[in-house]
Amino acid sequence: MRARDEGFTYIGILVFVAVIGLASAMTLEVASTATKRSAERELRGIGREFSAAFKTYYLSSPKGTPAFPHALEDLLHDPRFPGLRRHLRRIYADPLTGRVAWGTVPAPGGGIMGVYSLAPGTPMGHADNPLKANLPPGTPKGGYADWMFGYDPNAMLATMPSAQSAAQ
Repeated sequence: MRARDEGFTYIGILVFVAVIGLASAMTLEVASTATKRSAERELRGIGREFSAAFKTYYLSSPKGTPAFPHALEDLLHDPRFPGLRRHLRRIYADPLTGRVAWGTVPAPGGGIMGVYSLAPGTPMGHADNPLKANLPPGTPKGGYADWMFGYDPNAMLATMPSAQSAAQ
């Protein structure tokens, strides 16, 4: 009778280990999802910073100077002015890749009008894309590359009430 009891104990331990393994796998999946959502939320926040920087760069452009920066570093130190003028405090690391490397959206007439993440994969969430209406040919599509952050003066003019009434 003792051997029979040991068999039940062995099966009970196997079931217990299987349940613990399943619970651990589910916990890891939930943690991975939470980490990805947090990184996407941080990317949207950094994107808003980039969008504001591109907008202030464009709106502060003196006549006869480029309206868009030629490099992201121009947002840190605007070369069009003699003193130090910043539109962005630092070039942020992409929270999805951990690198300070961004894809750039070319502006019509030269320069950069926006950035996007170079991270592979499919986003879990959604981000507004103010640049989507007037994307230049050759701009990547799909995944995180669709999350573009920048400033497009043509898209902003199209949403203004005076531009809509003038078009009618």
